[in-house]
Formats: sequence, C-alpha cells, structure tokens
Amino acid sequence: MYLDEYKRNFELEKTYWWFVGVRLMATNLIALCNPGRSPLRILDIGCGTGALMDDLAGRGHEVWGLDISEEALKFCRMRGHEKVCLADGARLPFADQRFDVVTAIGVIEHLDDDEIFLREVARILRPQACVVMLTSSFPWLWSMHDVANEHRRRYYLKDIERKFAASHFQTVRLSHLNCFALPLLASTLILHRFIYGLNPERAHRILPVPPKPVNLVLTQVLALEAMLMKWIRLPWGVSMIGAFRKQSSATP
Repeated sequence: MYLDEYKRNFELEKTYWWFVGVRLMATNLIALCNPGRSPLRILDIGCGTGALMDDLAGRGHEVWGLDISEEALKFCRMRGHEKVCLADGARLPFADQRFDVVTAIGVIEHLDDDEIFLREVARILRPQACVVMLTSSFPWLWSMHDVANEHRRRYYLKDIERKFAASHFQTVRLSHLNCFALPLLASTLILHRFIYGLNPERAHRILPVPPKPVNLVLTQVLALEAMLMKWIRLPWGVSMIGAFRKQSSATP
C-alpha cells in the first residue's frame, strides 16, 4: 500500500461504511467462535492503522498488531497501541500456541505463498482456537483496485475452504459480503477495467467517499449482512469473510 493510503485509511476507518461494516462482521465472528469468553489474546495480522485493534481492545481483549509497514504501525501507536511488531506474515515472531484468535483482514490475497501463511497461523494458535479472515472474491472481478493494492489473486469460496482444510482448519462460518451491492460494484469494477485497463503505473484504489446519507445506508446494509451471516451463507459478493477453527490434531 502506498504511504498516503495509510493516512487516508486512518482518517476514514472510523466512519467509512466498508471499514465499519467489516469490523462489525469480524467482531461478530470472534464472538461466534468464543461465546462468553473474555478476555482473549488476539493477534491482528495486517493490522494497518489499528481501527480493528481499537474495537477489540474496547471489548476487553489483549490485542497485538502485526504489519509489514512501519508507517502503518506509527498510526497504531497514535491510537495508543504499543503491542505492535514489524514482521512478515509468513514468518510470525511468536511462540507456538500463543493466541486464542488471529484476525487477517485483507491479508492472504497479498501473499506469494498463502499456504505457508496458513501453516504459520495454525502454529501460533492454541488447539480449537480460531482465525477470522477476509479476502477478495471472484477472479473475474480483477480490477485496478487489485493492482493498486498489490493483490496476488482473488478467490472462490471453495478455494479458501480447501486451503484452510489442508492446514487443519474446520470452517465455522464462511460467506460472501457486499452481497446486495454486487450488481453495482461488479459493473463498476468491470467498466473501470474496460476504460482504464490494468496499467500498474496508473494504478489507484477505487475507494470513493459517498455523501453522509449514502454512507449511512451502506453501513446499515453491511450491518444487515453481518446479522444474516450468523445463520446463512450469502451466495455472492465482491469479498468473503469467514471464521475457521484449528483442529486439535493439528501440530505446530
């Protein structure tokens, strides 16, 4: 991510509909995996500027943050988070079975080797602990947004389930998100790709800031999806989010 994007995220994360909705989904999935358990020791991999860490710490959890960008960690410290470290997700600097929960929001699609990453996550989680993951869905939606974010791939649900199963995780819940907005978002991404192409030299994130009333409506739509995900799998969407439990037979 470009340095100016961290500043933009820091300014938008508390109110922008996408960030607000995703944090609600992530915290709901953590609660689903750990009913009544608090505090939890949580590692937020790819913590960015720390808004999810704020939400989790506010619920009484012990929260650690990890990112490959020192610039991102500076913003985390500005939010008051000191348990942060600069590291690569493929080489996590933590002991085996150290954490109760790992969150990886928008991480796995950036990695050259996602299987190594999942093995590392399994290593640092205690048995029966969970990882909450968000990533991009449907390879045919590849756009300038992916190029600008330095994504390596987009996934289908079946691909993600297979990869987690191979690393000894059982699916607790996995669903698409932005289901209701898919027709508009998909057409926007495809049209943008048709008009502007995928030239990395001109790549920029497609992250328009809507008027406040529209932002509120979009936030409520994601809140509705977060509630529906407790019971059903949404059949389509530009992204996917899920919770996966480490099986007791998994070895570090």
